Order: sequence, then C-alpha cells, then structure tokens
Amino acid sequence: MRRFCLALALTLSTLPLAWSPPVRAQVSDAERAAARDLFKQGDELQRAGKFPEALDKFQRAEQVIHAPTNVLRIAECQAAMGRLVEAAESYRQVTRWQLAAGSPPAFQSAIDQAKGELAQVEPRVPKVLVQVTPAPPQGSQPQLVIDGATVPFALVGEQIPLDPGEHKLQATAAGQASQEVTVNLKERETKNVALQLQPAPGGGAAVAPPPAGGAPPPPPPPYGSNGMPPGTPPPPPPVVMEGAPEAVRPRSNLGILIGAHLGAVAPTGRIAGADGNMHDLNNVSAGGIGVGIDGGLRFARRWYVGVSYDHDAFSPTTTNPQLTNAQSHSETFGLDFAFIVNPDRVSFYGTLGLQTRLYTLSATNVNSQTYTSGELLAGVGIWIPIGHWFRLLPEVTGGFGSFGVPDNAGGSNATNGLGDAGHAFFTLGLVGYYNIDL
Repeated sequence: MRRFCLALALTLSTLPLAWSPPVRAQVSDAERAAARDLFKQGDELQRAGKFPEALDKFQRAEQVIHAPTNVLRIAECQAAMGRLVEAAESYRQVTRWQLAAGSPPAFQSAIDQAKGELAQVEPRVPKVLVQVTPAPPQGSQPQLVIDGATVPFALVGEQIPLDPGEHKLQATAAGQASQEVTVNLKERETKNVALQLQPAPGGGAAVAPPPAGGAPPPPPPPYGSNGMPPGTPPPPPPVVMEGAPEAVRPRSNLGILIGAHLGAVAPTGRIAGADGNMHDLNNVSAGGIGVGIDGGLRFARRWYVGVSYDHDAFSPTTTNPQLTNAQSHSETFGLDFAFIVNPDRVSFYGTLGLQTRLYTLSATNVNSQTYTSGELLAGVGIWIPIGHWFRLLPEVTGGFGSFGVPDNAGGSNATNGLGDAGHAFFTLGLVGYYNIDL
C-alpha cells in the first residue's frame, strides 16, 4: 500500500487532476438510494472518528454516483488518517470541478469548502529534498527508490511531498548504490537527505526492483476542465443526495474566539451598608441585565483560556426602607478556563475562572458606595457550532465572593465592626463567538 500511495502521489503531482471514475449514462433509483445510504453510513462513521471505515463507504458511494460531495468526504478522511498527499489531490479534484447547469447547491458548497480545506491541508504536507553525490555517470540509468517504489531521478534536488511518518530512501546507478537512509517526517516539515553512491557489492548493476504486482501502470491521461479525459461525454444530470448532512470540516487544534454576551443577572447574599447595618443583597439590587465582551484562545482542540468584561445594571428596589430609590450596577473583569467536549459538534461546555467585581450602590438618603470583591467563577453551557465561523453558547454562570466594607467608607463608625458578607451573582446568558481556526 505504501508503494502504491507513493507512486500515485508522485504521478498526480505532475498532472492537473487526480483519478476520476468512469462516467455512467444513467443512475437508477435503486442505485441512488444505495449511494445515499452509503453516504449516510460514511457520515456517521466519520463523526465517530472511524475514518478508515468511513473512507470505504464514501469511496463506494463515489463509484455509484460521481459527485463532489463524495470526493470532499474522501479527502477529509484521507487527511484525518495522515494520508495528506492523497487528501490534497482529492481536494484539488473537487476545486477543479465544473458543474453542469441545474446542479444542486450542495455541490457548489462542496467546491467552496474544498478550496478552504485544501489551503489548510497543503501546508501540512511534509517534503524531502534528496541530494545524490557523486553525480551518476552518463548512461548509468540512475534511480531513486522511496519505500521500495522507483521514483524518477529527475526529482533529485526537488522537494518531494510525502505523508507524515517513516520513509526509506536509496539511490542506485549502474554498479553503484547508496546506503538505505530512513527518515521520519512530521507535518509541515521539510528535510534534506544526502545519499552517497558507492560501488555495489559484486560490481553488478544495482537496479531497484519494480513495485509489487509487476510494472507500474501507465499514467492516466491528462484531464480537461470538466474533470474528465478529453473526448469523454459529459456526465448525466447531477443526483441530489437528499438528507446528506453538512460535510465535517477537518478538526482544528488551535483557534481564536472573539465574542459578546447578554444575560439576565440575579444577585443574592448580604452586603455591609454605609448605615452600619447588614442588608440582603437582593433587597438592595433587584435582578438586572448584563452585557459584555469575551475573547480568548482555544488550544489542544478542547481547551479554552480567555478574558471577559461584564457590565451589569440592576433594577431599583423599594423593599428596603433604609435605602430610598437605590440604584446599583457592577463591573467584572475575569480570566476564564473552559473545557469543550467536542468543538465540532453540539456538546457540553464547562468553565472555571477568577474575576474581580466592582459593585456600586447609591441611594437618595445614602452616599454612593463602591465595593470590591474577588470572585470564583463557575458555569456550564451547551456549545453549538453554526457553520464554520460562528459558535453559540447558552450558559448558566455564578460568581461567588465576599464584600467587605465599602472602599470609600473612610473607616467611618457606621461601617466599623461589620465583617465580610458572602454573595453570589447568577447569570443566565447567551454568548456568541466568532471562530477563527489556526
């Protein structure tokens, strides 16, 4: 398989388009239903992370119905399995697709998505740059052998794309051969490999064996702009894969989230008043509305760290006769740590953090007072991806802390002797994020 993939990759790298199945004149209703079922099975397997099984289903569906939606899924599975060279070629096949009139919107969406995903996959493909010394003599028919497959010697000195993993390289010529060199490639890596020709044992010609299965097949013919060999009749009208869900994008391990939030806030607990008494917080500040902004970094795929700012405005309360026309608001500055079970699907979201709250209270018969408190933030929510760029997060959070005497009390007798009072601010809110995968 490794030999076949290498030969395929090197062949495709010199052609404008990859493989294409034969065009069929008609597709029966039974075949449409079978292809649709194969696609759905592949989608479920892909979402479950069973990429080899999903790839098989999508390839079978493609053999029945030639469609960009099928080839896009094939590319995604190949990329998830580390077969990046094949994945890039499959993506290119989709991007070069010429749609017939009346094609379903899903086909154009697949082409647009393939362009974006190809831009993510191409930089991930590792490469080797092979140098052979000394230069083989004229007429010696030199060969470059990678993983047992013969590669055109013209690629020596050029970057050769290979999949991540271990590869074995050797150069041969008439009566000469280099030592076999093993190189381990990582994604986005380019390595230089030096091969030195030496006299082969016995003085015979060192010629690499052909790939298993006999001589390699001739390269496929060049393809036209419609994705088919020249002279091939146009394909039949496209078949819509009803019920096919939106394609799953390659998983990103790193991203930036920028957002804003709105919520209903309810305070509870106790607070030390400037009148020398302790007051129930919900008798001083009724429920209110909070707005804010958020931003941070998603890393290791499921983890998030970010900062937030909130402004909460509370409704006036008349339940405390000692505070006439009480007005209050608060501001918080926080550092949040969160875990997302699956960033690519609707899933559970949990957060813990630390924040500072500045709470201001004023009333007709009391001077304005400002309180400061450090708080522990905890919350849960539902992570909802919407397309590639947006995320919604309905969540419930609580800020737990303790207010001391007002910051501007000035040590007055009215507040001396009052201890700290515990409090909590609960928020039922909705966060909207703009998502940028890196």
